[in-house]
Amino acid sequence: MLRGSSGSSMRVIHRIALSIALLSVIPASAQVRVWQGTLTLPTYEEGLPDPNPPFDQFTTNRFNYPYTLRTNLTSKRADHAWRALFLENEYLKCSVLPDIGGHLYTCTDKISGKPMFYTNPSIKKAAIAYRGAWAAFGVEFNFPVSHNWMTMSPVSFAFAQHDDGSASVTVGNVDRVYGMEWAVELILRPKSTLLEQRVTLGNRSDARHRFYWWNNAGVEAWDDTRIVYPMRFAATHGFTEIHTWPVDQDGVDYSLLRNHTKGPVSMFVHGSRENFMGVWNTHTNTGTVHFAEYEDLPAKKIWSWGVDADGLDWRKALSDNESGYVEVQAGLFRNQETYAFLQPRQVLHFSEYWMPAREIGGIARANRAGVANLSRKETVYSSVSMQISPSPRLPSRL
Repeated sequence: MLRGSSGSSMRVIHRIALSIALLSVIPASAQVRVWQGTLTLPTYEEGLPDPNPPFDQFTTNRFNYPYTLRTNLTSKRADHAWRALFLENEYLKCSVLPDIGGHLYTCTDKISGKPMFYTNPSIKKAAIAYRGAWAAFGVEFNFPVSHNWMTMSPVSFAFAQHDDGSASVTVGNVDRVYGMEWAVELILRPKSTLLEQRVTLGNRSDARHRFYWWNNAGVEAWDDTRIVYPMRFAATHGFTEIHTWPVDQDGVDYSLLRNHTKGPVSMFVHGSRENFMGVWNTHTNTGTVHFAEYEDLPAKKIWSWGVDADGLDWRKALSDNESGYVEVQAGLFRNQETYAFLQPRQVLHFSEYWMPAREIGGIARANRAGVANLSRKETVYSSVSMQISPSPRLPSRL
């Protein structure tokens, strides 16, 4: 209850200003395009792989046999024409690289002109993956292990247009260690900025095998980038420590990238059942949001290399323009030390969704209909402003 200048009590009705992002004119017969082409990217070459991978009996952590190890990385750079699959509607234009693990490389919001994901201008490798070679860009699909055996290798792919006007690109692989299979179908529909990531995980073998699933989406970031995870607590690896979020017990606001000054930040959501998470870039007034039903995909993680000297060195090691990024990760289990078993012939299905946000000043809530931001202004009257970046086409007036 607020009192006016006359001293009488009155109820202030908060003004809610709906600022709908400018949308393109939609043709009545809108249809999503999908096609195969090439993308030429500067790529760092590798020497010959180690032809004698270690037998599993002689290793305790990473089981690679019969895959060769790709640790012979070089500093020699050359342009390489990669096969690419393109998916485009009125609002988004995406590309997938089937010869580099099936990664989703780019997805540009055509309204803002900004990429949703980290579009590294070169494929620059470091010895990070299970077999060694790994590069930072776009969205990586991790099953049944992290940075899996095929993350930098060709995988199976297909693309199709559908009767409802949508189109899709599918990538996947059957691994040679366990005989486990994954497939990701990326679906774009007319009149929508929502990119669906439909996941299928299966065990084709006659024995149960351990697994986990984590997607790993890089989003370009600057010092003023805001990490928006709807949680009050964050956990470290192994849940050895629990910290308050976004401000920890030492008063450090870890939702701001500029505060990652003590090495890499790797934190898991703890005690939250929210369905969304995202990254907001004040630098560009745009953001990237992930949505998945908690019952399907309950785990969330944020990763950054940090902005200290070591973190800046990693920017040089992984890019030619020293660009920074953070990783938005979603998984089936509460952390990356936790695995489960897929039984023989067992198959899992679930969907995840990605959407851009623009010109709304931040991220407060999100679902498949769009992204909303709330801001409060204290003037003569208290007011709350709501701005919306919609996913499907909304009417010009609500």
